[in-house]
Amino acid sequence: MSEIQKFTEDILSVANEKAGSIVSKAQNETQQALDEARLSYGREAADIVKSAQNEAEAIKRRQVSEARHRVKLREQEEKNKILSDVLDQTRKRAAQFADDENRYMPYLTKLIVSGVDELGLDNATLHLNSRDQKRFDTRKHLQEVIKQLQRPVKVEMARDPINCTSGAIISSSDGKIRIGNTLEQRFEALESNLLIEAGKVLFG
Repeated sequence: MSEIQKFTEDILSVANEKAGSIVSKAQNETQQALDEARLSYGREAADIVKSAQNEAEAIKRRQVSEARHRVKLREQEEKNKILSDVLDQTRKRAAQFADDENRYMPYLTKLIVSGVDELGLDNATLHLNSRDQKRFDTRKHLQEVIKQLQRPVKVEMARDPINCTSGAIISSSDGKIRIGNTLEQRFEALESNLLIEAGKVLFG
């Protein structure tokens, strides 16, 4: 073998080795890249699944919360309806109470005494609805009012009737100060407490 052939074969041998090394390295790098890609895709897939699960759980919790809120609202609406019915029935009974003159007139007298006493003046004007104006005996019932007040007070009956179910309004002679003791006004003042007490009895 000539020196040239031998030299050529050595060069080819070295070239083949380098080529094989490059190919092997490229294959390893390719496999590594594929493995990393699979791992990355696996992580991404796992992240997507986990995210979907979390979103599903969040949606479930939100739906349960909304359902509970709707139930509470319906319960509260029913409770309010019941309490409203209780107040309406109480108003009706109070109005019926005013029909019984023997029981109502002493009560009306107490309301008048309370109003005059709260007014705190020596002169007062009494305002009643048209029915009570007819039933109120000025001499008899005013004497009882003065007796219960235990102090001299001049009480005059207003000419014009007021619009109320029952009770009275006491005012100063000039009308600038008014003490309301009508059924409607007393109910308005007591309504919140009535609702609380009725709620305790009905719903614990």
